[in-house]
Amino acid sequence: MKLPIAILSLAIVSSPAQAVDVEAVRKLIADPRAASAPGCVAGAFKAGKTLFVTAAGMADVENARPLDGDTLIYAASVSKQFTVLAAATLAVQGKMGLQDDIRKYLPELPQYEVPVTAEMLIHHTSGIRDWLALSSWAGASDFSQAKKADVLSLLFRQQGTNFTPGTDFTYSNGGYLLLAEIIERVSGMPFSTYVTKTVLEPLGMKNSMFMNGAGPTKGKIAHGYKPKGDTFEIRDTYPTISGSGGLMVTINDLAKFDHDLEVGHKVWTPQVKAIMLAPGTFTNGEPALRKPSKQAYAGGLMVGERRGQYFVQHGGGAEAFRNQYARLPERRLGVAVFCNRSDWDPSERADAVIELVEGAILTDENKPLNGRYYSDELQATYDVSIDGKELTAAVTSPYAKAGKSETFERSSDGTFRANGTILTFLPDGGFTLGTERVRAIPFKKVTGN
Repeated sequence: MKLPIAILSLAIVSSPAQAVDVEAVRKLIADPRAASAPGCVAGAFKAGKTLFVTAAGMADVENARPLDGDTLIYAASVSKQFTVLAAATLAVQGKMGLQDDIRKYLPELPQYEVPVTAEMLIHHTSGIRDWLALSSWAGASDFSQAKKADVLSLLFRQQGTNFTPGTDFTYSNGGYLLLAEIIERVSGMPFSTYVTKTVLEPLGMKNSMFMNGAGPTKGKIAHGYKPKGDTFEIRDTYPTISGSGGLMVTINDLAKFDHDLEVGHKVWTPQVKAIMLAPGTFTNGEPALRKPSKQAYAGGLMVGERRGQYFVQHGGGAEAFRNQYARLPERRLGVAVFCNRSDWDPSERADAVIELVEGAILTDENKPLNGRYYSDELQATYDVSIDGKELTAAVTSPYAKAGKSETFERSSDGTFRANGTILTFLPDGGFTLGTERVRAIPFKKVTGN
């Protein structure tokens, strides 16, 4: 399976979009139950031009300060593409080798079974362990208090990797923190300063910033909120160290980023673009897919087919912030939905915005999955139906009582989960059930759509 490298060079512009019903967009991102509630900021960009930026909800509920296009929102993992942009600029200048053993820049790391390269860090094929998990297991409970030196020390003490580097895919915030540290050492300046000088300032993203151990103190800053009964509580406990996250961004600034990607090319030069959009590969040459999706990981971006269209996208989530920035390069369309509440899915809302702009172009990914599946090992039949994020399986077997069913919830990685059980759909049309103790019980599809 091969994926195209220079995705944006394939741009086939669709017919001009009709005027967008911005009020319909606002309804997608507004809380119908309460005017004084957190919400989202949404923007759409076509061929380098802003179609709209609109918002609904409050950046600060207590003080009734609304969200708008100039509100600073924690970008979480949407930050990763900016981290790779910074690395790409150094690589293009010949100051940093993406194929180099990262111990060239980080000699504190142990000598692993196979050398880890910067490219492996970018594509999550390094096996480097996730720093958020390590910190939690080490006793940390508030990631907003995390210190870069402490987290790097944890990573440097890891004597092994999750797998032989280059042979598998595991999303790792640890790998991106190491990438940011390499950028800092090679550039000779703090990571946040280098990204500001080489990415944010050239694009005119004047209100946005990467944090360097402390949160922002200026600008319209959004609080993050989690539901608490009938109200919300502030949860601004996101990390203030950068690389895996750390970007505070406004949607009006993101419009400038999208413009450069499409037509400006101040930062998104052809050489940089080639690095950013090249799908990762394993050492055997196969694409580094984030299974069970059909998308591969490129430069801080997921690239590949989703819902019948070719997407270049990345989401983000940390504490009470949930974000999605998606592009359909063949339509030269970018859509961003950034929310300051933990209970909303920005991906679903971004998809809805896409169809408000382009029409009903997205296919239903759930429909082909509905149907009857059978496991010979369990002598069990599962009649599967999916509604939104919820999968229901009616179970028939010699052991099951009449009316027996199981309900699973879709996870961010595309699997469905319930009480420790993971249901994973496979490319061959079946699925597996597994837990830590019982792995990959296969089911084959026998009837369905």
